[in-house]
Amino acid sequence: MTGSWRRTAARFLGDRAALMGASLILLLVLAAVFAPLLSPFPADVAEFHTANRLRPPDGVNWLGTDRMGSDLLSRILFGARITISIALIAVGSAVLLGVPVGLVAGYYGGWPSDLLMRVSDIFLAVPQIVLAIAIAQTLGPSIENVILALSITYWPFWARLVYAETRSIKNEVFVESAIALGASSLRVMAMHILPNIASAIIVRTSIGMGATILTAAALGFLGLGAPPPAPEWGRMIAESREFLPEAWWYATAPGIAIFMVVMGFNLLGDGLRDILDPRIRRAVGRHA
Repeated sequence: MTGSWRRTAARFLGDRAALMGASLILLLVLAAVFAPLLSPFPADVAEFHTANRLRPPDGVNWLGTDRMGSDLLSRILFGARITISIALIAVGSAVLLGVPVGLVAGYYGGWPSDLLMRVSDIFLAVPQIVLAIAIAQTLGPSIENVILALSITYWPFWARLVYAETRSIKNEVFVESAIALGASSLRVMAMHILPNIASAIIVRTSIGMGATILTAAALGFLGLGAPPPAPEWGRMIAESREFLPEAWWYATAPGIAIFMVVMGFNLLGDGLRDILDPRIRRAVGRHA
């Protein structure tokens, strides 16, 4: 097991795209954790400074100021906390719901499995962003409601993935051997099937984090996210529209932040897929 992890770590360190993605994510985490220390003007996050409205980037306000006169760099740093909170809780909730549903449905089969999968198909039939907007609009603008809307709309993606992976692996020899030795269904699923599909779950979760952040920003842009004066990146872009193109920095700064974070998770997810999926590695080896 140790040797396997060492080989995986070596492949990860040799993958430039995955390293770049991990670096961008680490940068986001550090920005969120140390926002009070890194922020030039921590008090600017929720205060008005009329005299400093819409100042372009300079030596004092490196990314300029917004319509409230607040330092954009400070608001983006504190906004990273909101972004991480939404992504972690929403994706975590979706994983905690979708993985057991897919695992049970894929292992047992029969009409309960069909029922669970039909429920997931109902959610997947509606575009995820449309369903999230509808739920968030019904519940009202708040961070909690954004998290709930994203969790409800995302769990079918993990359920479908785990269902397919479980169906493909449950007839393997090692699973049948465990059953023959008297292992319970719960033990077979938890100790034999789940570890063997963990790589697919990890990859999907990494990519799902980027998609969640992008969707959360879209909800914030539509006014369904954190209410002002919370430094939510999507809302910051929405507020900047009436000042474009003169105050170009107002939309550019949070836009670049969203782009970098989403790209980081996508690069990490693609890299992990190439590293952890043996089928891809074999295909690459045949064409090398």
